[in-house]
Amino acid sequence: MQDKNALDLSSIDPPIWRVMVDRAVYGPYTFGQLQTFVDEGRLSEVSRVANGDGGAFLPARAHAELMPLFQAHPDNAAPVAQDEPSNYFLTVQTDGDGRRAVIMFLNEVGTFSELMPGSFILTSSQTIVELRAQLATVLAERGRCVMVNARTGQLAWMGLKPDADAHAKLIWKRD
Repeated sequence: MQDKNALDLSSIDPPIWRVMVDRAVYGPYTFGQLQTFVDEGRLSEVSRVANGDGGAFLPARAHAELMPLFQAHPDNAAPVAQDEPSNYFLTVQTDGDGRRAVIMFLNEVGTFSELMPGSFILTSSQTIVELRAQLATVLAERGRCVMVNARTGQLAWMGLKPDADAHAKLIWKRD
């Protein structure tokens, strides 16, 4: 049942954007939702994005209307070669097969150690946005993860329940 008094913003901000992650297409999303993804570090200039049904999936930076989203977030800009690797802390919850897949992934992207079951430290040249996107593919629907870049203070996660997701956005601050 729809509320007759509900404000319909679909004509102002229509859901016309789609995002491709490892050949899976998500969306449609509104421009406002894409802004939230950039704010959270879940969408970068190199993320594959399409405008409208049947539009080509291009790097987000190829869409002129999306570029202002990234100007306010230089940490989500196109990855540049890092002078030195970053240190990460990751906590992963998954099943046995997922655990093996995570360990294989960590071996591919850097040097790691499991400090306690499911808690890893990792040194990698990849950005947190890249790690999160790749780890999302590894875990699929089998688990959840929280990671912190010790150098930049960036926090990323996947698979959290909506209330935990909302609390993380409210609480985590970085300089």
